[in-house]
Amino acid sequence: MNNTFNKIKIILTKPKVILVAGRGRETAARAISQLNKDVLIYQVDAAHFNDAKFLLKNSRSVILVATHMGEYEFNKEFFAGQKPDTAFIEELVKNLPAQARLVLNFDDETIRDIKSQTSVSTLSFGFGARADIQATDIFLTQSPSPGTNFKINYEGNIVPVWLKNLFGKEHIYAALASVAVGELLGLNLVEISAALKSYQGFPGRMKLIEGIKNTLILDDSESASPLSMAEALDVLKRIEISDSDKRGRKIAVLGDIVGAGQYTPEIHETIGEEVKVSADLLFTVGLRAKFYAEGAKKKGLAQDKIFSFNEAGGASLALQQEMKEGDFILIDGSRELQMIKIVDEIRKI
Repeated sequence: MNNTFNKIKIILTKPKVILVAGRGRETAARAISQLNKDVLIYQVDAAHFNDAKFLLKNSRSVILVATHMGEYEFNKEFFAGQKPDTAFIEELVKNLPAQARLVLNFDDETIRDIKSQTSVSTLSFGFGARADIQATDIFLTQSPSPGTNFKINYEGNIVPVWLKNLFGKEHIYAALASVAVGELLGLNLVEISAALKSYQGFPGRMKLIEGIKNTLILDDSESASPLSMAEALDVLKRIEISDSDKRGRKIAVLGDIVGAGQYTPEIHETIGEEVKVSADLLFTVGLRAKFYAEGAKKKGLAQDKIFSFNEAGGASLALQQEMKEGDFILIDGSRELQMIKIVDEIRKI
């Protein structure tokens, strides 16, 4: 926004503006962009508050979308009291003109509470029954059309949505945000559902890609947190494979979660326990990842089903030798572990 030409253009054209804030702003903005409406979509955080104020002052109309700030929910044992700071979004809401519209993630308590701080018209989305726009009947499939199927429920209307090759709450929330924005822009649910068929998400964020040896890779290598990895393992467990397919194995390739804090051993071990019910084989990468192996063994995963490595390179070579046709492989871990190297080595070119 520092470009003078762009600022002058905005002052002269007075565009319709959609501001997207929160931790899910990138995926939400990408989903909203599929609506093909004549609007300016701008991702905003605390560092770009002045840019947001400039857009508010020079827009024809504005919609502020507040995605989640936390991890959807808080594990009471490990994360008690760690609520995210929403001061930036709250300040942005205070600057909204009276005719602005506000879209809130109803599942995030800190975002939901913002509604009580403003008189502007608000539309909420989420999984809970109290959200204005609700996602229900979520079904995950590997074939013949890989992806996430769910239903949008809004004011008594129900429309199915399919997110091709994408899995996880982050993508469903992004789709729900686009539904809310689409409604405010005058689109109907059928039009929005059709537009979302073009939504592709970002590489490394719960995206399904083809692997060598006729395998499939669930690529979540961009980053990891305790709750996001737990969700990825849950997706791996729940993924449906049609009876006509040659059933392969489910393989979890997990790197360290960097920044887990004082509970690092307990968190990694707890996640490892989930591997037993989610995967047939476990590959671990990193020094902390030994606790994944300990948790998996505690729940009964045999030692010969566990392969441990200090770095991604060694894990990649061993994985390539072990992979068989029909295998479904989750690759997850913090960016510092460079799990993307494993993805690049085993993806189909």
